[in-house]
Amino acid sequence: MFSWNKKHVLFLSAIMVLVHILSVPLMAQAAPKSASSQKYFRHIMFRESPYAPYRGIHSISEKASQNNAHYQFSYDEKGRISEIRYQMNSQLINGNEVWDSFIWFSPKVAISYHKDKEIHTYYDAQNKQISAHGKVYRAVYALDNKGKRVGLSFFDEHAKPVESAWHIHRYEWRHENGKVYEKRFNLNNEQQPLRPEFTFYEVELTYDHDNKLSFVKNLGLAGKPTNNDSGAGIDRIIYDQHGNFTRWQVYDKDGNPVEGNRPMVHMGEHLYDEFGNKVGLRGYDKFGQRKAFSWGAFEHKSTYYPNGNQKSHKIFDENARLSRYLVIEYNQTNSHILWLKSLDENEQLSPSPMLGGAAALKFDYQADGGAKRTLFNRDLTKYTPKKTESAE
Repeated sequence: MFSWNKKHVLFLSAIMVLVHILSVPLMAQAAPKSASSQKYFRHIMFRESPYAPYRGIHSISEKASQNNAHYQFSYDEKGRISEIRYQMNSQLINGNEVWDSFIWFSPKVAISYHKDKEIHTYYDAQNKQISAHGKVYRAVYALDNKGKRVGLSFFDEHAKPVESAWHIHRYEWRHENGKVYEKRFNLNNEQQPLRPEFTFYEVELTYDHDNKLSFVKNLGLAGKPTNNDSGAGIDRIIYDQHGNFTRWQVYDKDGNPVEGNRPMVHMGEHLYDEFGNKVGLRGYDKFGQRKAFSWGAFEHKSTYYPNGNQKSHKIFDENARLSRYLVIEYNQTNSHILWLKSLDENEQLSPSPMLGGAAALKFDYQADGGAKRTLFNRDLTKYTPKKTESAE
């Protein structure tokens, strides 16, 4: 008969500790507990609603962060996020054409905690507090007695109620049966959609075991499953093992696949490189066939510099013809966009409707952080917009 001794017990204890550590998902591990500690991420996880907390993905070391665009998360002594900076080295930077989430409005967000509220404030690349996402100077979350978010309201610099760029002043959340129910209201107390182009009103939000949003169901204005004008009633969100938002799928209120919402596809697919940079976007109909998005693009393709700034963006039509090609150049510190250049299939400067008919746009930055914009022709002479003839 096998007999246990002290060595066996210690060995088993060590194994159990190791199993416990390995069983905790990387993104779900607790934040550092020491005061003013930091973590660094190449990207943040997609958020459809401000109900969800900010989460970093594609973790990198402090050393690696010094030469890459990244989000620096700072934590207070209780392990709560106190500040998030999007930066290159220690310089705050703008989005630089990198899209991670609908809910990210400025280069820096500061977060303070109180008994029954959580307050977010926003800062520009000069580290100056600003009004973001419209006139939002301060975003105030209301918390219940368990610390759950039950509301969010927006205020200007004079503490007066304001609306966001999406015409929303406040959010309301209630918790039932493991789901979160969300409503949004303007200053006239009228319900508003998720976003102006995403016309779901009251929604049922389903989060998975890792607290990632997996379903958004439209309950309309009457509090029951509803299809919007495009025939969509359910949006399904899918992630890969790194936390990248890889696909969305659209269904009607009864769960049948439809092509709806603004993109007018059944499934949209994001493609990523090894660093979590989004390098492609394409759509599919409800039968699994490739389909152009409602804005005419059949496929988007992007490239990136080694530091994570976007380098180029191409759009192709259904005949695989190039319909838009933008190249982005940066200043010496890689913190600000210096040039936007429109190219043709031969890599030559070409007029673009996106630039109002010009072929290039140059940014000259001022001491206060503002930028003077100058348009150029394909030969890099200054572009003069054509005057629109007025009707007699």
